[in-house]
Amino acid sequence: MHDVTTIGSATVDIFMKSPDFQLQPTQEGVLLCQTYGGKIDVDEFFWQSGGAGTNTAVGFSRMGFRTAAVVEIGKDIFGQNVYDELQKEHVDTNYIVSEVNEQTAVSTVLISGQGGRSILTHRGASGMLEARDVPWDLLQNSRWVHLSNVSANTELLFQLFDHIRSSLIGLSWNPGRKELELIADGKIQPAHIPCDILMMNKEEWEILKPVQEVLIENIEQVVITDGKNGGNVYMKHHYDYQYKASEVKAVQETGAGDAFLVGYVSAHILGKDIEEACQWGVKNASSVIQNMGAKTGLLHRRDFSM
Repeated sequence: MHDVTTIGSATVDIFMKSPDFQLQPTQEGVLLCQTYGGKIDVDEFFWQSGGAGTNTAVGFSRMGFRTAAVVEIGKDIFGQNVYDELQKEHVDTNYIVSEVNEQTAVSTVLISGQGGRSILTHRGASGMLEARDVPWDLLQNSRWVHLSNVSANTELLFQLFDHIRSSLIGLSWNPGRKELELIADGKIQPAHIPCDILMMNKEEWEILKPVQEVLIENIEQVVITDGKNGGNVYMKHHYDYQYKASEVKAVQETGAGDAFLVGYVSAHILGKDIEEACQWGVKNASSVIQNMGAKTGLLHRRDFSM
């Protein structure tokens, strides 16, 4: 019996930080720039497994939950790194899909002196997880399932939703951009999402503008994060709770969303109210952004007042 099963992406994240990355504001947003053909000295270099599927698995494990991860990797040195790190964190690795002819996903994270980042991603094996890879008996014996980006694989999504609907399993979902577009286009109907907690950032929420009200009416808790500005929780019955972020100096921002989700969902599973769940999420995210890597600063349950 598992407490939490996570389904999603697995990558290796390579972090490179330099104050020489130039920031250039534009109408579309701030650009992180380097001279074409030039070379920049990197002050800090660090690598660690990443991807929402593994970040949340480690997060829930540190929160004291018996956790399994359903992710896909290649049979290569990066895949071995993912596997080894999850084992070290006491995550059940028996359900990892490892393919000989696939490459483990890799992300290169370019970090400015201010802590902001741009990410270059090769999705590789992480984008190839299919419904046939999911051990449905594992889900049946889990109290909670957390779903992250599965590259808009509708067969997997619809089978998972059907499975959740026919059980007493709790579900949290942090959809990827392609999945958000499926919802916005009506290919996934809000009424058919058997979600207890739907979470995303403010920019992602804007993609769903045409269906925001319908989502709030159909899903128990819709959580919208907005970085330094805090965020909002919309309840199914239109109760709106606003929370504030902590004022901390960010070393980097990768993994903040996954960390907030782990803190929030963990508190929810343990029966905490919305206010305390937000506090747990903020505390976990604040710890992560003060460290290099998406997992380094993830807190343990002992770090939270019970």
